[in-house]
Amino acid sequence: MLKQLVITLTGLLCLIQTEAQVSYLDRPDLLEKVEICLQNTYSFSFEKARSIQSELSSSTPDHPAPPFLEALIVYWENFPLVPSKEASKQFISLMDRTIELAIAYSESNQTYTEGVFFDLFGRAFKAMFWADNGKSGKVIPHLGTMYRYTKMGFDLQEQFAEFYFSTGLYNYYIEAYPIAHPAYKPLVAFMHKGDRELGLTQLNHAINHTVFLKVESLLFMSLIQLNYEEDLNSAAIYAERLVREYPGNIYYQGHLINIMLHQHRFDKVRDLLSVTDHQEDSYSEMIRTLADAFMAEKEPGEESRAGRGYMETIELAETFGPFADIYKAMGCMGLSRLYEKRGLHSESVSYARKASHLTAYSFILEEQTSGSR
Repeated sequence: MLKQLVITLTGLLCLIQTEAQVSYLDRPDLLEKVEICLQNTYSFSFEKARSIQSELSSSTPDHPAPPFLEALIVYWENFPLVPSKEASKQFISLMDRTIELAIAYSESNQTYTEGVFFDLFGRAFKAMFWADNGKSGKVIPHLGTMYRYTKMGFDLQEQFAEFYFSTGLYNYYIEAYPIAHPAYKPLVAFMHKGDRELGLTQLNHAINHTVFLKVESLLFMSLIQLNYEEDLNSAAIYAERLVREYPGNIYYQGHLINIMLHQHRFDKVRDLLSVTDHQEDSYSEMIRTLADAFMAEKEPGEESRAGRGYMETIELAETFGPFADIYKAMGCMGLSRLYEKRGLHSESVSYARKASHLTAYSFILEEQTSGSR
């Protein structure tokens, strides 16, 4: 009797462990739900996203994917998420839970790959949150683990395509960043060498073959084209896809509008702005204010309206802290051009200097006073 009880309990424990260690890699049904959840999250359809996330949480309560997805919902539902918002604590807590569950997964051969992935990106999304909000010091404790897992990703990308994102970013940035910022060359001299072109190829592969990181792959490709390749047209292509596939996302709307303003595609900008008219949040207001000021600057006799708009943009951007530095930079550069046009060189230089402290984007800093390119 005792022997039968022990066998039964052992069997139950094995069953529980098997259920707890469910893998998403060989479950197309679960990955499809993840894809739907993320589609709705990035499109700002949060009720639908939460419904799918709740299903996954119920069916796979010990998998790191559900808290990871919930953290992303919290992030975008409270966008822009700044440290002063109460929701930021929930976001960090959920990513910490993701990491905790991922560590358990990495201890099993069956789920090791998923464990590494969610441990890496639980930390990576926290790091992006802190860095975007000017708190880079909080990233430092995770750098060693993130670097180690990123290197592991080179061997795991064929098993789990999501790693094409991290290997692509690494291959590109480890080569491009020190060129743009020479002071960092000694720091990367002893790190794993990269390959800039291969990195771009891998990111494009991630765009077409990943589920969890498809959207991030699209965004980073657009950002790379802007900041390092200095190719506005390519940046716009990726940004247009983001806006088309994830309607309602105010960050992607602003990103595309900023590119198109500097391409002087004002008819397209007006079309995009008409879509945001119903959005009453202050972030969307900041985007609309900047766009109106920028276009007014290019119209004869509208300098005063442009100046007021740029000042208002700066004021709105300041409420979001470092996260909105790019908008402050565009506002400052707008004022710099207006002062230069009036022959007020000292004021122009002062605002241009402020802009250069806020962004390194050459397309912003080199926009011409005349509007010609």
